[in-house]
Amino acid sequence: MKVNFKRPFIKMNFKIVLSISLFMIMNYCYSQKMKIIPDSSFGCIQFKNENDKRIYLEASYGKETFRMMLDSYSWFSALPYDWIVNKWRFKKTPYIYTTRDINNKRHKEKLRLMDKIDISNTFSASNFYINPKKTLDKYNVGILGNDFLNELNWKIDFKNQKLCYDDNSFNISTLQIKNKFKKTGFPALTIKIGDIEHKLTIDLGASQEVIIPSESQLGKWLISTYSLKSKSVKTGGANSENALDELYEIELDSILIEGALIRNVNIQIRKNTKVSLIGCEFLKRGILYLNYKNTDEDLNEVGFDFNE
Repeated sequence: MKVNFKRPFIKMNFKIVLSISLFMIMNYCYSQKMKIIPDSSFGCIQFKNENDKRIYLEASYGKETFRMMLDSYSWFSALPYDWIVNKWRFKKTPYIYTTRDINNKRHKEKLRLMDKIDISNTFSASNFYINPKKTLDKYNVGILGNDFLNELNWKIDFKNQKLCYDDNSFNISTLQIKNKFKKTGFPALTIKIGDIEHKLTIDLGASQEVIIPSESQLGKWLISTYSLKSKSVKTGGANSENALDELYEIELDSILIEGALIRNVNIQIRKNTKVSLIGCEFLKRGILYLNYKNTDEDLNEVGFDFNE
């Protein structure tokens, strides 16, 4: 997801403007002492893993309770627009949050400042920057993004539905599937199919196994090699508003992820998707580790313990 200012003062390459804007927004938010405070320095909580395979936590604001979904591919947390703007009337900040949905449609909204939110009777967040998201209105659910996740280290056990956190990094040195990622980026793993290597961003907000763009090198190769035929489908989800997409789908006997052989992987190849993702349908096969704190000065860590 992308963040930028509403009115850039100079013309630059878009990626440079985007990087500078994101850096300044994140620095501003942290300078306001946004804090995620757990009840203890480590612990585990049960989460609800519903039919869509995503992870939901209970949250509360004042006397109201609601669900929030973990999303490792969102810079800022989000709540329904109707709650933030009309019901709670949170204060606007000077910054614009810009994102593209799965149909490549751009959405812009000013971040709002939430004074405090409690999550799963375990975490208390203050000075919480929230994106008011109109497409969440009909779902009555919020999103917990990287602003929440990067305050701690995480071990997500999908089989036992346990979310463990720790101030200290989890040891992933013995795992075959592991990688490092920039502190200004998202966790990612590299797959290899045939002779093609392809990076997948880990997206806890995606319910599928693997999604890749049809215009990517790997997407084109799979479509051509296996003579895949597309079908028109509704995208579904909180970002799409039931728009249509062209979908190719294949289940491969095996692929390599960071050199480890993984069998029977479903891959969706989508026309309107611009990013490559690995979602909860795959991650439920094992335990995901996300080390955001106490790691390399410039890099975070991701690891996956495949337990099938």
